[in-house]
Amino acid sequence: MDSDAFDLILQQKPARVLLAVSREGGTYASVISREIESTFSHTTNILGKLEEQGIVMFEQDGSDNRVKRVELTQKGEATAALVEELSAVLDGKKTGKKGTAGKKTKKAAFRKDAGNYGEKLEMIKARIELISGEELEGRGSISQEDYVRIGRRLGPYRRELRKIMESGGKEDVKKAGGLDGEIEKVFGERERLRG
Repeated sequence: MDSDAFDLILQQKPARVLLAVSREGGTYASVISREIESTFSHTTNILGKLEEQGIVMFEQDGSDNRVKRVELTQKGEATAALVEELSAVLDGKKTGKKGTAGKKTKKAAFRKDAGNYGEKLEMIKARIELISGEELEGRGSISQEDYVRIGRRLGPYRRELRKIMESGGKEDVKKAGGLDGEIEKVFGERERLRG
């Protein structure tokens, strides 16, 4: 047994990062850090350690070398399934029957391949509403710093929506397009408030 990997995964934040990557099916460090309520630097540090263990991998996203998506490796998918199962057992939701981890990994892969983005779209919708409320509600104007911060906060979600529009089912594509339109409205309001 690789005790470094074992010790890493049994810590709260790395386990939460692992499960967040599993749920998202390929995402960005900025999205994960918001989801687990951690700083970006701490999240990227954890992701680096998970990469060293062969649990996650980074892939360049488009032509921008700075933007990288993080995805689970095969080892990462199996690990995430076991962590989910352990969590369910500890929460009293499962009995911990042998052999379920492989089924769960296959199920997660099928969900990813089938393009079922319902939960992800709901999370993105909630984040757009939250960011819009926090950044723009009741304000008469915004500074250049505010303008840039809003773009940074919404940018990863916009990229996620575009990925869904490219690979999702008909309903998912429709919902993602609507949410992309909501981000466009926020950007329009941001532009208006900048002066």
